[in-house]
Amino acid sequence: MNEKEIREHILGVLKDKLVLFDISPGEVNDGFDLVKSGLLDSMSFVDLVAGVEDRFGLEIDFEQAADDDTFTTIGGLLRVIRKFGHER
Repeated sequence: MNEKEIREHILGVLKDKLVLFDISPGEVNDGFDLVKSGLLDSMSFVDLVAGVEDRFGLEIDFEQAADDDTFTTIGGLLRVIRKFGHER
């Protein structure tokens, strides 16, 4: 599991939403906030994280992850995934 693979997976899951919002995958940088942008609501974000957990065999502590103000950004999500991926 590497960051590029995780990012590609996330963008693949979000592909249809990105098209609806007329956002190209290239515009989704580390600072792109998936929730504040309106791309995902809080439940959709939880579903995305659950899908990442299943795909990569992770277990993310949402309480701990939510302490990071950037958790809903692409970069924040990738940091959390790296952190919990190394704790296994």
